[in-house]
Amino acid sequence: MLFKLSLFLLFLFLPCAMMGQDAKLSEAQLDSIKSFELKEVEVTGIRAPKRFLRDIEGTGIFSGKKTEVIQIQGSNGNFALNNTRQAFVRAPGVFVWEQDGGGLQAGVAVRGLSPNRSWEFNTRKDGYDISSDIFGYPEAYYTPPYESLERIELVRGSASLQYGPQFGGLLNYITKSAPCDKPFTLETSQLLGSTGFYSTYTAAGGTVDKFDYYTYLNFRTGLAWRENNRFTQGTFYARAGYQLSDAGKLGFSLTYMNYLLQQPGGLTEAQYAANARQATRARDWFSTPWAIPTLSYDHIFSDYTRLSVKAFALLAQRNSIGLITAPTVIDSLVNPRRADQDLYTNFGTEARLLHEFDFLGYRSAFVTGVRYYRGNTERRRARGADGEGYDMTFRGEHSLDLNFTVQNLAAFAEFKLALSPIFSLTPGARLDYITTVGSGQFSRGTNAFFEPIGGFISVNKTTREAIPLLGLGALLRPLDELEVYANIAQAYRPALFSDQFQNSLIDVDENLRASSGWSSDVGFRGFIDEFLTYDIGAFFMIYGDRVGTLNRAQLGADSARFPNGLRTNVGTSRHFGIEAFVEFDAIAAFGGKSAAQTFGSLDLFSALSYINATYIADSRSPLSGSIQGNRVEFAPEWIARAGLTYRYRSIFSLTFQGSYVGKSFSDANNTLFQANGIQGVIPEYTVFDLSAQARVLSFATLEANVNNIFDRRYFTRRAGGYPGPGIIPAEGRVATLGVRLTL
Repeated sequence: MLFKLSLFLLFLFLPCAMMGQDAKLSEAQLDSIKSFELKEVEVTGIRAPKRFLRDIEGTGIFSGKKTEVIQIQGSNGNFALNNTRQAFVRAPGVFVWEQDGGGLQAGVAVRGLSPNRSWEFNTRKDGYDISSDIFGYPEAYYTPPYESLERIELVRGSASLQYGPQFGGLLNYITKSAPCDKPFTLETSQLLGSTGFYSTYTAAGGTVDKFDYYTYLNFRTGLAWRENNRFTQGTFYARAGYQLSDAGKLGFSLTYMNYLLQQPGGLTEAQYAANARQATRARDWFSTPWAIPTLSYDHIFSDYTRLSVKAFALLAQRNSIGLITAPTVIDSLVNPRRADQDLYTNFGTEARLLHEFDFLGYRSAFVTGVRYYRGNTERRRARGADGEGYDMTFRGEHSLDLNFTVQNLAAFAEFKLALSPIFSLTPGARLDYITTVGSGQFSRGTNAFFEPIGGFISVNKTTREAIPLLGLGALLRPLDELEVYANIAQAYRPALFSDQFQNSLIDVDENLRASSGWSSDVGFRGFIDEFLTYDIGAFFMIYGDRVGTLNRAQLGADSARFPNGLRTNVGTSRHFGIEAFVEFDAIAAFGGKSAAQTFGSLDLFSALSYINATYIADSRSPLSGSIQGNRVEFAPEWIARAGLTYRYRSIFSLTFQGSYVGKSFSDANNTLFQANGIQGVIPEYTVFDLSAQARVLSFATLEANVNNIFDRRYFTRRAGGYPGPGIIPAEGRVATLGVRLTL
């Protein structure tokens, strides 16, 4: 039903976008550098929770790119619970892993890529890296509290030139900022949930003369919907800026987050069918202390030239202790537990210079920059502490003790060349030089107590890669309210630590190559007056040299050389499809501005995507088990989200939304069924959410949310390891109620 509704909304409003364009050229078209954004209108509350990045934002060029700005501040959603499904409801094609009850880790992906902790994106907060290691282990265990965000910036594949070579593009969380006209403001919220959830968020900020500051403290705890799935999380953030002169500004920030999550384990097919809320584990725990200090300097040389320099560090850990066995293995409560620990020590700096200039009589611009990054990961594994609680004390000798160091030096440049008042090209290039060093040892095997047996295998290997990337974008703005964009850019994914360096009995191919390919977009976007916004586009992507594991049967004649399997390049996938977004204010459209001022706004929105992602080449095609022609894992063919938001002035707002996600597979072999739940189909599902806000005093607002209103049973992930193995059920119906004060 939701899928049909989404199609209906899309094709109902699309003809309006085509017929409503004014053929007369406006004055704005004569200035090719003019930003493309929604017109300012008189509103009866905060409206238009989505827009597009302008051609130039700060020291970045986004002309000709597929961009989205997802406005969190002022939007409805269960953001105290970090509900990612609601946050990305207006971004077509975003596939979300829903794997814990507190929204501790946001796993999102687009265009048939893997959503595993958003690792196909270059994931940043306020322009700084936040993932474990951007190349060797790019999983983002830290997700900012959505209550602290102003917006989320999403730039699809073409971000690979300016922000990093990743196929997914850029995912940038933008924190709220201090008000420039007040010395002090305070925001605080208290929310309670039906599962025992509690959240408190307090933020303060202001500007005094040349000094501005913003800080918040967030604490969340709860039992979640499943058994044995409690969590506690605390986040502290502080930022300060000082205007050194009219031209220069110095900034500093510190983020510290820590959470402790009890993991209930995965379920078999039979267990899930009998009771999706049950747990198979009571002694599995996960924790990630995360600290990110940053420094920044911004300098405006003139109206045409500006510089930004950012430096950051990441000091973090990944700690887990549990059984790591199939859900068919019953926890006797005295089973030995395995402890795994990663220690991350990273730092980097990035300098960007943007300059605007005249070209062929029109205003153009270029951005160039350099980046240095160094990351160190220490990875250890051993028998963990007995008992039921969280304890990362290692017992006995490490069965795995490895150290990885990554150094990256990158340079990039991108131009916006205006060839006429309405047309521009955006060529760009990037060069990355990456050195990775791995050393240490791991045991040939472990006994039932996770203790090493059979001796050790040493690791001592260095890899070096130089990766040039090219891209080209184009932008046509025939009307002030319409853009046609297109781009193509190369992309690259360096081999992960687990791909480059042997850490188990599975051998690693000495000739293993990093994954590479390219992505492209073409589409049109715009708006009509105050009542219609749209963005309709198509994409095409080639993901070459994907890395996987071949077993003995798939290795054929090489099975004697690699009796335990081989980690190598296994094939190429092709991704293409359509992404469409339409938002329509029915009251403004049919009643005009006077009706909107009297009755408020009624926004109907639809975000629809079609994704065709298949393996088109396979290194094992002449052998058994070929994946050629199979669908790419975690790539549902259809994702449709639709809903409505009603707002009356700044007094009341309500959002009802639905999400439909088509079926997908959990593995490249497109396994249909495994009784243990580890591999198989991820069935289609539809889920609905309701959120409302009501201002009861000038400084007080009540908030109410109901997620999964109809209490549907569904899941988005089958795990082969953490946090399973097995089926990881999504949350059932959860309600929250709270109050927010703004002073």
